[in-house]
Amino acid sequence: MRTKRAFFIVIAVLVILDIAAAFWYVAGRLNSDDESTNPFDTEKAVGDSAIVGETVPDKFEITERSAYFVSKSPVSSSKPDVHWTSAKRYKGRIPVSVNGSDAIADLLKHIESRAFGLETGSVNTCAAAFLKSPKFNSSATIDYKAVSKAPQVRDVYGNVSTIKIYPTFTSDYLLVMAIDKQDYDGTTRTQHMSYVIYNRKKHHVLEKENILSQKHLPKILALVNSHIDELNMGGSLNLRHASNLPAEITLGRKGILFVFESGSIADIDKGIIDVFLPYSRLKPYFTTEFKNIVEANNGYWDYEPVKFDD
Repeated sequence: MRTKRAFFIVIAVLVILDIAAAFWYVAGRLNSDDESTNPFDTEKAVGDSAIVGETVPDKFEITERSAYFVSKSPVSSSKPDVHWTSAKRYKGRIPVSVNGSDAIADLLKHIESRAFGLETGSVNTCAAAFLKSPKFNSSATIDYKAVSKAPQVRDVYGNVSTIKIYPTFTSDYLLVMAIDKQDYDGTTRTQHMSYVIYNRKKHHVLEKENILSQKHLPKILALVNSHIDELNMGGSLNLRHASNLPAEITLGRKGILFVFESGSIADIDKGIIDVFLPYSRLKPYFTTEFKNIVEANNGYWDYEPVKFDD
């Protein structure tokens, strides 16, 4: 009898230990600073824009539109079925409320300017203007007509231009919006990424000079180039030293990505190069405002990019 009782006690203790181990394992992952191990890295857990901290969840509006154009005349009289084609596509996951406030005009103005080169007070108006014009990536004058769907022609000598706008990262204090602009002119593909960084609590856009102390830019550049040397050790990228910090930076939960345009520090076919530096290495060179944000920040959340519905 005692043997059975002892057996059941041992089993009970093992079960309790298993439960405790599982709890501490999950707790350790939640408190880990490693983005790849955090189970809340995907957007599917609690729906739209949930934030783990004490702020109010943001709300977004998703829109997607495409415009198709075909030249009114064939490319040549000998090829009557071959026309020039042009396609433009836009998809946005645009904030309509940030931290419980819809007074986000400063954020939308910067998104419009970076995405479309316009400031109208309406992203939808800017998107409509972008989709309206069929001609881009071409110096030739081509007379297009709009068609209601993707053109069905024998050969496509065309241009494709897309703009995607979506959140990439948010936290108690920050919302980062990405703008992905891509073009294809029939032979060459180009991409330009830009980012708008928004203080969710004070409701204003953070420019690079609000994040990095301007008097320390040479030291920050030296850190970037030092990390480039580390990346080149045993790698195949063959990155060059940067002569200046890039125009674009973006934020994550662990640090800053310096976003270098195609061809700036590597061969152009390597595309955009992101050089990551952790907040811990950059902290001495932050502005007072951003240092306070990093020290008090919490409630991190990562978003997946929007994708076109095909």
